[in-house]
Amino acid sequence: MDRHIDFGNIKVIPGQNGGRFPFCNTILIDDSIPAVIDPGAGLQQLQAVNQQKDIEIVINSHVHFDHICYNYVFDHSKIMVNEREAIYFQDRRKFIADSGVYEALGEEWANLWLQRIQEPDGPQTSYTPAYRHEWHLSLARLDETYCWGDVIDFGHSKMEIIPAPGHSPGFSVMYFPQEGIVYCSDIDLTKFGPWCQNSAQYIESARRVARLDADTFITGHESGIVSKDEFISRLDQYLDVIFIRDKMLLANLGSAVTFEELVRKGTFYGPKIFKDEFVYCWEWSMTKEHLQRLISQGLAAVENGKYICS
Repeated sequence: MDRHIDFGNIKVIPGQNGGRFPFCNTILIDDSIPAVIDPGAGLQQLQAVNQQKDIEIVINSHVHFDHICYNYVFDHSKIMVNEREAIYFQDRRKFIADSGVYEALGEEWANLWLQRIQEPDGPQTSYTPAYRHEWHLSLARLDETYCWGDVIDFGHSKMEIIPAPGHSPGFSVMYFPQEGIVYCSDIDLTKFGPWCQNSAQYIESARRVARLDADTFITGHESGIVSKDEFISRLDQYLDVIFIRDKMLLANLGSAVTFEELVRKGTFYGPKIFKDEFVYCWEWSMTKEHLQRLISQGLAAVENGKYICS
């Protein structure tokens, strides 16, 4: 998809590289109040939108790089995010704390990150946008917040904010009931599977989204546009990745291991790309989340500072 895909007032701007991270599919609402949701499709596409349309509102479904990275392009638009994640614009340290950075990488790395993202041409990592200057630019301003359950009226189209925690604390799905369209952002059906801060919440949210009365589901990555039947049929396989990872993690508990040893096994991303410290942090966070749930289910335990199967 290299052009806008039109559903009347609702248009999809396909992300670069097939919408793969660190890009995402962006929604353009071409209405009396023009708006953009998740400006991560790519710099040139979004600069063109900003030149052609008087975009009044930019809405972030959540505060992850690929969904906020080109906020700054819309310098005359109102930037909005869920009230539960507004603190991340006000205090970047809170964002990296909630992302596990302080625990996984330490305060020195966190301070380096805060410094590096201020540098337009600073050194970058190999696999992720860890030090991209867009972090600094696009977290610099927040004008208004929305709440779960809010309805935003753009003139002809109305959008309901659907609560969908699990991917991030304020993760939100955008529902257009009149058009029968859902923008489900990072409930994205990719082969990689869900990225969860709370996998139990994520599963519950995904199931709730699948029950929405809509014919068209637009994902934030890769798949792009699928019918409701396809979304439902692929959702089980997508969510099953969570349980496959559980089994992989439990297999790595065949002998007692420390948390650090377990992270270094690379259950989720593989250890080969840990030279990118952001990837290591993601591995650390996912390992912690899965372990906590496995312990709560009685499938894993901690003895003398080491993790074992129960």
